[in-house]
Amino acid sequence: MPSWNLENAEKIQQESPYTFYRPSEAIIGRLRVGDVVKLIFNFESDDPDVPAGERMWVIIKSLDQNGIYKGKLDNEPYHIKDLKAGDDIEFKREHIIQYDTLDDLDIEDENDEKLDQYFKKCFVSNQIMNYGLKVGRLYKEEPQQEDETGWTLMSDHETQEYVDDPNNLQYISIGKVLNIDDSFIHLLDEPIGSEFARDEITGTFYPIQ
Repeated sequence: MPSWNLENAEKIQQESPYTFYRPSEAIIGRLRVGDVVKLIFNFESDDPDVPAGERMWVIIKSLDQNGIYKGKLDNEPYHIKDLKAGDDIEFKREHIIQYDTLDDLDIEDENDEKLDQYFKKCFVSNQIMNYGLKVGRLYKEEPQQEDETGWTLMSDHETQEYVDDPNNLQYISIGKVLNIDDSFIHLLDEPIGSEFARDEITGTFYPIQ
């Protein structure tokens, strides 16, 4: 038995839809023999400093009617000892996390375009990220840098003392928050100066004047 297995990227995308990039189904459906795709090769290690997987390129050699790809490994593994460049790899579309083609596909990757906006940063309370509370209040200020959204997200249960301690806030991509609570996603394009709170009964957001 090999020491490795392929990660199901489709499952990761479903769990983290706002931060994990995977080519759209339209893109994957256009890939052909000779194109190159990246897969995640999982393996186990007792070394805590070693990653759980290696991301490596595979050249597509064939695709059958059952959706089984056969390819050739195009990288030399660093950690996986029973794999080497040139080895045959069998995989499916759900394993593909990236691609490079011989020809221009002449098609926009909707997944790539969608994720760009969610990599921008926001401030978020630890009560949301560490303790599972929902976003209860959010306000938008002028972003200080290009990679910022301007949004601050709170549970609305924080005390002033809690908010005044910078250790209780995280500065992370807004996509990480959306992965656990995307109930406020429709508000992201609201103008600077906007502020909203969640109605505890209906769960909907209302503007604060």
